[in-house]
Amino acid sequence: MKVPAEQGTPAVTRLVTATFPGTHDQAAQARAFVREVLGHARYHRIAGDAELLASELFTNAARHSRSRDTGKVTIMVQAGDVVRVEVVDDGSADRLPRVMTPDPSSLGGRGLFLVRALSARFGVRKHEAGTTTWFELIP
Repeated sequence: MKVPAEQGTPAVTRLVTATFPGTHDQAAQARAFVREVLGHARYHRIAGDAELLASELFTNAARHSRSRDTGKVTIMVQAGDVVRVEVVDDGSADRLPRVMTPDPSSLGGRGLFLVRALSARFGVRKHEAGTTTWFELIP
């Protein structure tokens, strides 16, 4: 179910953040964090998708942003009528994350493609502290 962008922000019943080193080997800890936050039965149907998409965004941040190796990546989970996950990195000098059509023979390039396919909404915003990539799922 796609949610139109003009709808208001849903009520938040829980807001939790965690910050991780910006290395690709931290993706498992990022997934575990999202799994723990969404452990309530209400979110059972979307928890797997939330873990997968958060992992994709975390891996993109660790691979393509200034966060890689020495920086930090922060994940924020808002859980309420809608689940919103934001991944904040240290930004990139050359470009914002963008959806790419994956080459079937390529091992990469599917992160935001999956986010677009599985989420109700998603987006990217650049700010002074870096870049935030986010998605929303409907429980």
